[in-house]
Amino acid sequence: MSEQTPLEQVLGESAALKILDVLMSHPSMDYSKKELAEVAGIAESTVHRTWDKIEKMGAAKESRKYGKTQLYKLNQNSSMIQQLFKLDQELRASEKSAETVKI
Repeated sequence: MSEQTPLEQVLGESAALKILDVLMSHPSMDYSKKELAEVAGIAESTVHRTWDKIEKMGAAKESRKYGKTQLYKLNQNSSMIQQLFKLDQELRASEKSAETVKI
């Protein structure tokens, strides 16, 4: 993710937000921490350092194991995630309407 997402434009860039953006972009998919790092464009060590914050927020949950690798997905039952998801959708909608006006 090289361009800032609407959430990053409003809330600022952070590793936790990059991880949340990945999870919210595909809420039914599950990811290993290594995959999250690759898709978010951050170092795997950064994901590991940030993971406690993600867990304390209740933003992600363990989904399944693939061999020895634990996979995680967005915790869609979290009220914080539901509000953040709603904000993300509203920001994306307003961004699209702004682009339409420019044309």
